[in-house]
Amino acid sequence: MSKISERLTKLGQTERSGFGFGARATSTKVPVILIGVSIKKVSDAADVDADLFILAADSKGAAQATAVKDAEIWGVSISGGSSKEIDAAVEAGADFVVVENESAPGAALRDDDTAKGFVVSADVTEDRAKAIEAAPFEFLVLDGTGLKLPLNVGSVFDVQEELARYSCHIFLKVTEVPDQINLELLRDIGISALIYDGGSISSEDLATLRKTIDLLEPKKQKSSAGATIPRAGESSAQDDDDDHDHDLDDDDWE
Repeated sequence: MSKISERLTKLGQTERSGFGFGARATSTKVPVILIGVSIKKVSDAADVDADLFILAADSKGAAQATAVKDAEIWGVSISGGSSKEIDAAVEAGADFVVVENESAPGAALRDDDTAKGFVVSADVTEDRAKAIEAAPFEFLVLDGTGLKLPLNVGSVFDVQEELARYSCHIFLKVTEVPDQINLELLRDIGISALIYDGGSISSEDLATLRKTIDLLEPKKQKSSAGATIPRAGESSAQDDDDDHDHDLDDDDWE
């Protein structure tokens, strides 16, 4: 399993390590929402506190094969090139591949241990959405750069309308830094990561965002228990059954 896939399955959980004789136990809380940064070159990741980095494609749309130094999780985006460049990037340590558009080589969809993501455009038809849903993507990247904070009900509905088409993890590309209330809204509607362009967010804002995310708890699950409202006709049907003379049923057998 890729590192990003494993991290996504543990959002909001506490990872424990150091079990065994003589080992010092440690615990690390996985954020409820990850922070990702898109970078044009590997040096752009220096001193940036992010959970993951997406290294942009080269001028021909092919994957860059230079490792992002000291980054725990990084991947490459592609819009062209061939499987050769993808293989080189994976060999260099890329954990995932983000397909920017449908011009990318089909080799990006092959079954291997590399996680896969796809950048979804806003004008996707229902049939195309079904095809995307059926593809082997661990996550999708949606464009939220037009979102204005604080979110209003309409903005929440706009995001939910897109999310309703898909069942995998959703990364939202944004420009603004949400406060705790808006982060809770994004968490509740199913956002797994926020993606920023490198240089578009200051170190101070990134630190504030990190601190606020660390305060978030996982989304509360709604209880399925509770009274059930009877459907129309159920009550009267039950009453009719109760009023029925079952002694007459016995006569039918005589």
